[in-house]
Amino acid sequence: MNDTAIVKDLSFTYRSWTGKPNRPVLEHLDCTFPKNSKTLLLAPFDGGKSTFARILSDVCPKYIQGDLQGSVTICGKDLSLTEPWDLLLDCGYVSQDPQEQFIATSVEDELAFPLESLGLDRKTIERRVDEALAQWDLLPMRGSSEQELSGGERKRVLLAVQQVINPTFWILDESFDDLDLRWRSLLAEKIKEDNHTVLVLASRYLSQFEGLFDRYALIENGKLRFGEKQEILQSFSHLCGDDLPNPLEEQVIQVPRRQTLTCSALKTTRSRVSSIDEKPFTLAVPSFSLSSGDLSTLVGPNGSGKSTFSRLLCGLDVPSEGEFTLDGKIVSAKTLNRTVGYLFQNPDLQIFLPTVREELSWSLKRRKNLSAAEIEKMVSDCAILFDLELEDTPSTMSYPLRKALQAAVYYLLDRPFYILDELDNALTYATALKIITRLRRNGAGILLITHDQNFASLVSRTTFAITDGKLGCQ
Repeated sequence: MNDTAIVKDLSFTYRSWTGKPNRPVLEHLDCTFPKNSKTLLLAPFDGGKSTFARILSDVCPKYIQGDLQGSVTICGKDLSLTEPWDLLLDCGYVSQDPQEQFIATSVEDELAFPLESLGLDRKTIERRVDEALAQWDLLPMRGSSEQELSGGERKRVLLAVQQVINPTFWILDESFDDLDLRWRSLLAEKIKEDNHTVLVLASRYLSQFEGLFDRYALIENGKLRFGEKQEILQSFSHLCGDDLPNPLEEQVIQVPRRQTLTCSALKTTRSRVSSIDEKPFTLAVPSFSLSSGDLSTLVGPNGSGKSTFSRLLCGLDVPSEGEFTLDGKIVSAKTLNRTVGYLFQNPDLQIFLPTVREELSWSLKRRKNLSAAEIEKMVSDCAILFDLELEDTPSTMSYPLRKALQAAVYYLLDRPFYILDELDNALTYATALKIITRLRRNGAGILLITHDQNFASLVSRTTFAITDGKLGCQ
């Protein structure tokens, strides 16, 4: 058999939960994925790429409801007649949102579970798990729970799961996101291996993609087409608006009140309570400063302490040593929490209400100086600005749209400082830059955490880096 996957006249429309008919996400797709081919599929913000990945991996529409027309065959198996667990050796899927795929209580069990399902003997399971844990540097956290892992560590776990199973067809949705350069390089080597058919889906073209792919494709307005590399990249750049001027460079802001947030001689220790074998991690911050209007970047390897510092900066955690000051005055964690808006890597940790309208209006209703009419106008204007539908249910929205909703909530909070933890994941450059521009409209100081050097160069004026447990300015 020369083709690993065959897609014929595929169309898909999600089930509507609002009573308003949904538009088709994908329409009349025809394509094949030849054996051992390496394909890069690009699609703009909320363009249908993750839907396509879920259909190919037999998750959708069996577990995410909708109307599917056409046929999909993976390794000779008609997906309409096949259960997902029967594809374990045929097809492996890594989601752009790693938390939606975890099922076990520890990293080790996450890797072992599919091998146990395949009926492998104990020694084989132990050997494969140990090899994958070692290669992805997960041995120290083998007993850790998913809740205690960083975004990059979660992504490495899911990639290690694919390694232990070693399926024929690897479907990787934004799998380079969350990873630092070391792990992006390892993933690139895995993609190059000749014994896999690989489909990488992405919302932007990364430098690490160079030399990896022999086929290039684009989803535009629900249609999929293949083409030569340069033509696809140019069409994609134009479609996403990435060829337009950087809005941050054109933005002129008036800072009503200049504020400066600093810390000195800061130190904190973090332990994973679920993993007694791992040594506690210590982060030291000799000095740090962020002022109104600043655009700064925080970089460092996976697990280096970027999110740990962010939790301190916004008052979620308290340091064991040192203090924060705002305009020269020592401030408490409670004050930091009201001053610094922290957009988590995972938007689902900050979205909890049934509709977009309720999510956006929740904080505004607690302001005693706003009337119901004023709140409604602010909410409606914000929804238009962030391309959101007020009656949509957040839990059924795409991952990029949930990130847009998360940013919209903080837009209405209008904090003087923001931490944007991996904002660019699953978003096009143009979309991420627009969000930063909006959050910065009143002169907010921005601290961006990212592993994408190209994106950092579009945003940052100052770079802070964490190396060997110490934060400093580059």
